Amino acid sequence: MNPQVAVSVPFAAQTRPQSAGAIPKLAREEVIPLARVELERFLALIETLTPEDLAQPTDCALWSVKDIIAHQGAHVLGLTSARETLMDQFNPLKFRDYSARGMNLLDAANQRMVDQRARWSLAELIAEIRDNMERSLAGRQRFPAVLRWMRMMAPGYDQPFTVAELIDSIYTRDMWMHRADIARATGREMIQTAEHDGRIVALVVRDVDRRYKAKLGGRAVTLHLTGKAGGEWTAGGDRPAEAALTMEVLEFNRLASGRIPTQQVLDQGLAKIDGDKDLARLALRHTMALY
Repeated sequence: MNPQVAVSVPFAAQTRPQSAGAIPKLAREEVIPLARVELERFLALIETLTPEDLAQPTDCALWSVKDIIAHQGAHVLGLTSARETLMDQFNPLKFRDYSARGMNLLDAANQRMVDQRARWSLAELIAEIRDNMERSLAGRQRFPAVLRWMRMMAPGYDQPFTVAELIDSIYTRDMWMHRADIARATGREMIQTAEHDGRIVALVVRDVDRRYKAKLGGRAVTLHLTGKAGGEWTAGGDRPAEAALTMEVLEFNRLASGRIPTQQVLDQGLAKIDGDKDLARLALRHTMALY
């Protein structure tokens, strides 16, 4: 080979990432250990907060840091029993006043639970999570099988999911993302490890891959997520990737959770695009998962 001659390497040949479709689904034996570590890390973070931190605004436009903690405390309590979840927290009769104000059912249920804790102190909010932690973990395992396989839809999300996915995975992912919200709002470090946070991110990528398969017409992109919890995957199709998106892992999850719109990602340079730019932008518009 003449060293003076530049050789053009096809984009797809430049990297050999893992297929997102090969990411293993969450195993039953992973559910409790993953949830336990996330609960412990969430508690460790909020125990460092000051009264001033509680009023800080977050990426969740209607909620302060305190509101997010209240929201998570309600979820921990809700998982202690199916009755608590279905007969109180997600009973439409309990939040019809919120629905009457135009909120969808999910937002109405969540806002009611936050408002119920509006006068609680930080110590009371922490105690609710800590005191119900073990019962909440046990409740995930006791949830009736006949209900676990019920399919449901979430507002703004066009793919069905099961109650089992909600209990086993999405609740833990939601706490993880809210831990990121609090860290971002208060300037705290978000502790991340490849083993724990990386597994949660991989499960998000697995879900994003399913959406890409439905929206990208069989074409594939490479996702290169930087940071301790990141990784590199080909998503969307079985053909060689025609484009690549490089993002910091938490910014990717802010996008996937709907906290920031695609245009903001592009305007602020939060994603580096290589290869087919139109395909990459299409992928960004369909980067969505449930949290």
